[in-house]
Order: sequence, then C-alpha cells, then structure tokens
Amino acid sequence: MEYFEKTINIDEPVENIYSVIANINHYPDFLPYCISTTIMSIDNDIITARINFDFYRMKISICTKNKNTKYESIQMKLIDGPFSKFNAVWLFSETTSSSTQIKYSMEYTVLNPLIALLIKKNINTFIEKFIEAFRRQIKSQRN
Repeated sequence: MEYFEKTINIDEPVENIYSVIANINHYPDFLPYCISTTIMSIDNDIITARINFDFYRMKISICTKNKNTKYESIQMKLIDGPFSKFNAVWLFSETTSSSTQIKYSMEYTVLNPLIALLIKKNINTFIEKFIEAFRRQIKSQRN
C-alpha cells in the first residue's frame, strides 16, 4: 500500500476553499486531466460520485463515497476504480478568519501495474498540479 500526504496554507477563508473542493461538478472546468464527473447520489452529507480522468491517453475512472463535514473535512472511500484500496481525506483548519490550512492524505493500492507505475512516478507532479488548479479556482471565485 502507498501513502501520500500534503499540507498547505491558503490565504482564503475556509468557506471559500471548502466550497470549491466539495463542488465535484465543476472539476472538469479547472482540474487537470479531469474530463467529466457524475454525481451518482446525495444522501444528506454523503455524496457518491464518479470522476473520469485522461492521464496521457490512459482513461481512468474512479467512483467514491464521500462523507462531507461542512468546512471541516471530506472523507473519500473507494467504490470502484483502478484501485484495490483507496481512502483519502481532505482536512480543513481555519488558522485565521482569512487563512486556512488544508491537509490532503491518501492511501491506495493500484490493481494495474502500468497505472501503479504511472502514479508512483508522477504522484508529486499530479498533486502539485491539482493543488495549483484548486488555488487558481479558489482565487477566481473571489474575483
């Protein structure tokens, strides 16, 4: 099993950050490699969603059940996808009224050896691109 964790601080209120990250429907508008999303179901604070990616002409689809605790966390559990195991968590901590610490962690095991190699070699690049895309989107929501 592989594990990845990243913590960053963004000079934005937690409400702004949470609303962008929790809004899965808008991911194709700004998130690298994301080509489409589908909300399968919403039951109070539980959202089941599918996100489709195109990583260098390799189509990858992942479906997760997400438990959203408004302005605090998003916990993701695998339903199906290229993983035999996948759990991820976004944690949001307000440091001041206009600054937020975000911690993203995930643990995963990939079924396909080719996808496993692609992810392992590029995980830092992927996450940095995702974080930068989220930062830009959060900033654009302010303007």
